[in-house]
Amino acid sequence: MTRELEIEAFLDRAGWSNARRLPLAGDAGNRRYERLADPIQGSAILMDAVPKLGEDIRPFLKIAQHLTDCEISSPEIFSHNISLGLILMQDFGDELLYKVANESPHLELRLYRIAIDALRELHKSPPPKEVSNYLAPEMAQASATTLLWYCDEGLSEKIGLEVENSLRSLDWSNPVLVLRDYHAQNLVYRNEQIGIAQMGVLDFQDAQLGHPLYDATSLIHDARRSLDLSVVNLLVKELAEHYNGRDDFKYAFAAISAQRNLRILGVFSRLCLRDGKPNYLNLIPHVWKNLWKDLSHPRLSGLNDVCKNLPTPSAEFLEGLKQNA
Repeated sequence: MTRELEIEAFLDRAGWSNARRLPLAGDAGNRRYERLADPIQGSAILMDAVPKLGEDIRPFLKIAQHLTDCEISSPEIFSHNISLGLILMQDFGDELLYKVANESPHLELRLYRIAIDALRELHKSPPPKEVSNYLAPEMAQASATTLLWYCDEGLSEKIGLEVENSLRSLDWSNPVLVLRDYHAQNLVYRNEQIGIAQMGVLDFQDAQLGHPLYDATSLIHDARRSLDLSVVNLLVKELAEHYNGRDDFKYAFAAISAQRNLRILGVFSRLCLRDGKPNYLNLIPHVWKNLWKDLSHPRLSGLNDVCKNLPTPSAEFLEGLKQNA
């Protein structure tokens, strides 16, 4: 049976066979999405995650249920088929935080505060069982592995060692569920809701146990957009006031953000070179800028020194990556 026939049969069993299907932009992985419009039932989203391409929808289903239990806005699952890699779920609409904050800058601070409040609520609950770790060793390995797509193996290994050194001194005594892709293009503003329910969360299947500041750094030092500097300063100040870790807040924030930015340099390069998605290279200069803000922290001098050997993402360098794709 072809994939299209599998999808049609799945939708028929779910009672959505009469819906009109419209393609939506996919994500950085192999998952494909469609919006379904039914004259009676309204709209829904179809996730098409082909198992033969290495996709597994079970983590998504597990974390979706956990978020719902924590009263975080996760899409309701209408129907799913694990063996086929298909999910039919609630449609949160198109009002991405990315879009709303860009179009209505006066809302930026309020909306980002809601997103951070949602993280605080999530961290109040024990994480789900059998979730893997994303602690200092795993974070360092992730940086070193993905940086291979941006620089040579020797340099990526040196950077990985320095990343682990910088992270080991943090307070790992209270790991929480980190969604690992918590940024403005994975959050949907739901104006009709109240409180943290106004921020719908998407793309959380890679969630693991990690540092309480990880998702906040991902949100504030977004790889895809720049926040107003005054908003950044207020959000960071408020985060520091609520932070109860035993490590130094400013250092922890900088070290975690630096790791993430280093990994994303490699991820965006890999998306071009391996997956044929060169548009991600356009985001690398912004990630580079974020990285060096992080590396300005005095206690990250060792990581700063070794990162000076990374190729600067000049127009010529990025064009070279495109040519090698």
